[in-house]
Amino acid sequence: MKVIAKFLALFILMSSASVTYAEENTDVFYDDFSGLNLDSSKWLTAEKNWGGTIVENGQTVDYNGGVIAENVSLQNGKLFFTGCGDLYIGAKRGINRNGTYRENGKRCGGAIATKDYFASGSYEISAKIAPELGCCSAMWTFEYEEDYSGDTLKVTNHEIDIEFPGRDENNELSLSHCLCTTWVGEGEDEHKTASPYCKNQADGKFHTYRFDWHTGDDGETKRVEYYFDDELIYTSYDHIPTNAGRLWLGLWFPRYWAGTPDFETTNFEIDYVKITPFHEKGDKEQNESYPNGGWRKQNIVRGDVNNDGSVDLRDIIMIEKREVNGYFANADVNDDEKTDSKDSYIILKSLV
Repeated sequence: MKVIAKFLALFILMSSASVTYAEENTDVFYDDFSGLNLDSSKWLTAEKNWGGTIVENGQTVDYNGGVIAENVSLQNGKLFFTGCGDLYIGAKRGINRNGTYRENGKRCGGAIATKDYFASGSYEISAKIAPELGCCSAMWTFEYEEDYSGDTLKVTNHEIDIEFPGRDENNELSLSHCLCTTWVGEGEDEHKTASPYCKNQADGKFHTYRFDWHTGDDGETKRVEYYFDDELIYTSYDHIPTNAGRLWLGLWFPRYWAGTPDFETTNFEIDYVKITPFHEKGDKEQNESYPNGGWRKQNIVRGDVNNDGSVDLRDIIMIEKREVNGYFANADVNDDEKTDSKDSYIILKSLV
């Protein structure tokens, strides 16, 4: 109880601190990830698997463990995507393509996407990419349609990617290069990828990643311009999407092309996200075939240890008494797979 008394005293002291809020522009999408949990009015948390299959012990299995909500967290005003590599032996469990859970959490990441759809505009994040090979730190727009009206299935895949790692001039994996891709379909002649040099991005520092997407307007040619730390490094004029899509952010495990994940865990860290719409004449509305599939039905609410719908001092007391009552993921707010006074302190700071 001495620990609780100290927390209560600190809570009273911190409550007197002044708080300022940034002005909100209703046309610009912005999130700086303050608080303990994602803003559910802005974001969806993915729980799905993509990336292909491999054969193990004579059986065809999914290469990776997909993306799960347990690998998405907010800490100290930053958004974290945790990637669990081949050396991971913790309690998290990945998900298969068919929706079943795996026996372990190896090759398992996390991802979120905006609830709303956006077309032409400037898309920017400030981030530290995962400094490991074997996984992919990425931001991308995505809009997917299936058309069965003809004799064969027609797939529309409007997508813009920024993905690490890229490939250097010797076709070797490189975190000083980035894959910049534009898509309008899934065929070999429906996308184009470049891998420009962008200096060392695994230096532990925050960098800004931005693409300006032009769907076409008076005096504006259809194109996507890629900027790293405000420097234009590549422009694509081929296979430029026009359909509005969701913006995705995440860390996942590609089959083959990102390397082997010879690590326990790593993180892709994001400071802020900003989308400034252009509203160009080339914008087209989305018509996604599966807009409601692959999302976590009930998000983890970090800090709500007693699952009563709010985060307050009662949750701190439960952690201090080690009474998490089955809501371990809610109590493990710093994502270190333990519940202790560090989690209590983070919750306390969020209440002032």
